[in-house]
Amino acid sequence: MLAIVEDDPSARAALSSLLGAMDFVAVGFPDAASFLEFGDLDQVGCLIADVRLPGMSGLQLHLCLRAAGRNLPTILITAYPDPTSSRSALDAGVRAYLAKPVQPEELHACLEAILGL
Repeated sequence: MLAIVEDDPSARAALSSLLGAMDFVAVGFPDAASFLEFGDLDQVGCLIADVRLPGMSGLQLHLCLRAAGRNLPTILITAYPDPTSSRSALDAGVRAYLAKPVQPEELHACLEAILGL
């Protein structure tokens, strides 16, 4: 199961549809708080989160999970990529930092590498 944390409903639906077409099961959340309240966190194999979210950013969510002892592989996506935030995210243990619109081949390659497919 993959988790998508994206505040834009249309972007969340599009990403969920794309992942479904790749034969992944995806569950979407509008913000970090709703993801953290999800009862099946142990079933999530990878987190895909927008960098800019209301309340807690995607990077802050990743760091929160790590601080709680959950080493959930994380892919951050953003419409505003920049080298400084990319480096900060990767240095913090984020597995990939992708620009929107996410290219299907690039996302699939990241997921294959992360999930060992």
